[in-house]
Formats: sequence, C-alpha cells, structure tokens
Amino acid sequence: MRPRPCFIFREASREAERVGDSRKGATLGHGAKEPQSSAHRSSLSQCQFCQVLGAAVGGAGAYAASDSVRGPVDEAVKKLTEAFEDFNDTSREFFENAGDRVLGKRQEPWLLDRQTMKYDEMLPTLVLDLDKVILHLHHESKQGWQVVKRPFADQFFKEICHYYELVIFSDDVFPVALDIVSKWNLPISGVLHRDFCKKKRNHFVKDLSKLGRRLDRTLMIDHDPAAFQLQPANGIVIRPFEGDTSDTELADLLEFLKAAACSPTDLRKFVEKYGGGDQDVGRRYLVQKQEQDKLVESRRSLGRAFGKNPSIGSQPGQPLGMTKEDEAQRDAQGTPNIDLQTVGFLMIRAPDKVPQISETLNPKP
Repeated sequence: MRPRPCFIFREASREAERVGDSRKGATLGHGAKEPQSSAHRSSLSQCQFCQVLGAAVGGAGAYAASDSVRGPVDEAVKKLTEAFEDFNDTSREFFENAGDRVLGKRQEPWLLDRQTMKYDEMLPTLVLDLDKVILHLHHESKQGWQVVKRPFADQFFKEICHYYELVIFSDDVFPVALDIVSKWNLPISGVLHRDFCKKKRNHFVKDLSKLGRRLDRTLMIDHDPAAFQLQPANGIVIRPFEGDTSDTELADLLEFLKAAACSPTDLRKFVEKYGGGDQDVGRRYLVQKQEQDKLVESRRSLGRAFGKNPSIGSQPGQPLGMTKEDEAQRDAQGTPNIDLQTVGFLMIRAPDKVPQISETLNPKP
C-alpha cells in the first residue's frame, strides 16, 4: 500500500532540508555556522545594549553612593583632562615656534629701552593686568560690553605714576586694553595683550623676562597667580574685581607699593619681607606701619612732655631733674651724661633699665 502523499511531501521536504544543510556545511567549511537572521541579530544587539546600559547604570550608582569609588574616578578624570590640556599646550607651542621660525620671531625686548623713554635706571616697573584688576568687563544683551572702573583707580594712577614706570599686560584680545588706556588717558608707557601671553591649562602666562627690564626692579599685579608662574617672586595677587563698589584693594596696596619703590634693595626681597605677594600683603604693611607710627608718636609725646616740665633744664643734653649746680657737680664727679632723647628711647624700648638711669641721674648721697 502506497504512503499518503502528504506524508511523502513532508518527508521529502525534511530530506531536502537535510541535504541543503549538508551542502551549506560543505560550503561554509567544517565547524562553520550558518549566518544568523536579521531578527536574531537584532535581539542579540538589544541584549548587549541592555547589558552595557545596566553596567553603566550600576557604575553610576556605585559612583554616586560610595566615596571610595568616587575619589579614584574623579582623580582619573582629572589626570586625563590635565594630560589632554598639556598635550594641547605642547602642540600649540610647537606650532607657534614653527611659525616664528618661518615668519620671524617677535622682536624682543617687548618694551622700549629706558634710554629712549628717558627713564632712570633705578626707576622700578609696575606691570598691571586690566580686567579684574583695574576694571571689570561684562557683557549685557541690550547695551553690549560695559566697563566698570575699580574704586580708587584714579587715585591709584595719580599717585603711583610718580614712583613707577607703568605697563598694562592684559590677557584680553587686541585692542581692548589699548582702547581703554587711550580713552581714560592713563599714564602708561606700554600696553601688551593676549598675543604676548602663553596659554597653559586655561591660564595666560606672562613672561616678565622679555620686557627688557631688570627683574629685581619689577613687580606685577594680577588676579591670577598662574600669570606670573615663571617669576613668582615678582608677583602680587589682588582679589578679582567683579563690580563691588565697596572694594578697597587698590587703596590698600598704594602705600606698600610706594615704600617698595623707595627701597634701594631688590623688590622681590622687599615683598618677601612682608610675607610674600599674597592678597593681604598691602594690609599687613599698613598694620606694621601703623604700629611703627604709634611708636614714633609716643617718643615724640614723651619728648614734648619732658621739654614742658619746669624742673627740666632747657639746655640740650641736660639730664632729667637737674639744675646747673647739679650739672657742675656731676661733671666734677665724672657722672656720665645721659640726655633726654636717650631716656625717652630707653623708657619705651627697655623699661627694665629705667631704674638704673634714675640712680645715675640722681645718685644717692
């Protein structure tokens, strides 16, 4: 009895499939697998994506929840960012040097020599940043760029120009600084802009050695300590000016800068003498100056008080509480002469010696 056709058909179909599979295996080679269907590949891709997403979410959760995980990750990201910035700085410097060799290096020194400017050799140079030091630049959508002058800026320039050669070294693009200096008619001998800076890690570094001025007679005021990282001993940090009308930074620095200019020593040592060029150096100087002024005034007051005492002789060098007869007797006995200035000085600086002075002036019989 013959089998049912449908049954034969199904068997034939399965056999054809087996024959086809063997042919595919022969075509693909031993151990090769049949390419997966697009639907199967899509399901695998979705599964892998879910695994990656789950790992990312898990890592983010661990980062947010654990300080032990957050610290190393932040440190690694920071180091990676710094390495990338260093690479950018190195490549930029390489291309700048290549451009200098092709087009010619910028002429140095950057400032005119002192003979041309008719400046004395000992006249110190004060280098100032512009934005956030002398003024504040900010942009408004309706009015555009606005310039706010720092309090005491006019007084600062009016007085300090008699002590220093003034130079503006701005990290703004040309000609922002030059336009402001010209408009305000500032007593400036030179203006340098961003093209004279070197950018390192989002900071604009300024090289004072290229100005053509003695570094021992040069100071620079900037709101960014990285600006004078090549000559840190020459720098003075000032608090950034953001438009505060009660700001007194320039006034606090004025007396300190005057005293530094009058000092014949190395200006870097003068700054170091008062604790270095941080944001409070001007105020430290003012405090010490006030203490010194009080000491001098106390000496003067003591001298005036002695001078008005009727028991004190009017002759210069006459000791305290002695008449002319006592003075003659003192000279005959060979008692040392101690004048009023010496007494006043010792009473202030060495009060423990005052009893000895009294015994000398008024010896016991």
